[in-house]
Amino acid sequence: MAIDNINFFQNLYGLNNFSSGNSTSSAMQGLDRDVFMRLMVAQFANQDPMSPVSETESIAQLAQFSSLEQMTNMVDSIMDLKVGIALMLNQSLISQGSSMIGKEVTGIIYESDGTEREISGIVDSVHMKNGLLTLKIGDEELPIDYVKEIRNSAH
Repeated sequence: MAIDNINFFQNLYGLNNFSSGNSTSSAMQGLDRDVFMRLMVAQFANQDPMSPVSETESIAQLAQFSSLEQMTNMVDSIMDLKVGIALMLNQSLISQGSSMIGKEVTGIIYESDGTEREISGIVDSVHMKNGLLTLKIGDEELPIDYVKEIRNSAH
């Protein structure tokens, strides 16, 4: 699968805008594990030798780093899962549409002025257009969401 298809589905299903729903401060949202680790190393390197960081505080910081790492891995896994589901949904729609090739369908097409018109005809082909499955009937395209009836062709 091409990387462009994955990016398309990430954009289509809002996968690039993943949010955990936590209400963290805006200053903390930009911190990732690399920044956290650099801050921790800088703190240890620049600590006052007369008053070093306690073992308890060091362990607490390492535990926070471990938690951050686990949460990052979980978010990455969820993103992979969401992309996989989006790709499976696409394949399911294409499969559903391909079963309509050769069938007679009736549906509604909305004109640019907002009026609607009913069309009927034999499905010649199916394709994805802007993330929606579209049926090709002669020279016209009918989004699958606007199909009202499907019949076996009289041919």
